[in-house]
Amino acid sequence: MHSILIVDDEAGIRQILSRFLALPVYTLREAPDAETALAVMAESPADVVLCDIEMPGQGGLWLAAQLRQRFPHSAIILATAVDTIPPTTSFQPGIVEYLVKPFEKSRVLGAVTSAIAWREAELAKPPARTDGAARLEAWIDSDGKED
Repeated sequence: MHSILIVDDEAGIRQILSRFLALPVYTLREAPDAETALAVMAESPADVVLCDIEMPGQGGLWLAAQLRQRFPHSAIILATAVDTIPPTTSFQPGIVEYLVKPFEKSRVLGAVTSAIAWREAELAKPPARTDGAARLEAWIDSDGKED
């Protein structure tokens, strides 16, 4: 079972997305804004966060940056009414897909499938090593000899 958090200031959009994603393999939660979304994520991180870019208060790009820092394994799908995404936005890690309003059910389901695949690939990666760990391994490989 995969968890999805839908973040949009418009209740109607959240309802449509919830209807599209009402499948037994998904647990759905909703948030009307970025701050509420972070509170929901703090309680139980979602596998996928589908959020609108343009929202009152903090927008979706701000939320994406916060999610990257706090929940790096959660995949992000951004939704927008604008059909062109700035290049600086598209290169942010963890932003897996973009959806353009009005939504098509098949496109939403495809984006969520891609996001789940991204998350599973991220979780399968070995943990990043710190500089200290790399130096220790190099020292061990050199039989403990100093340079």
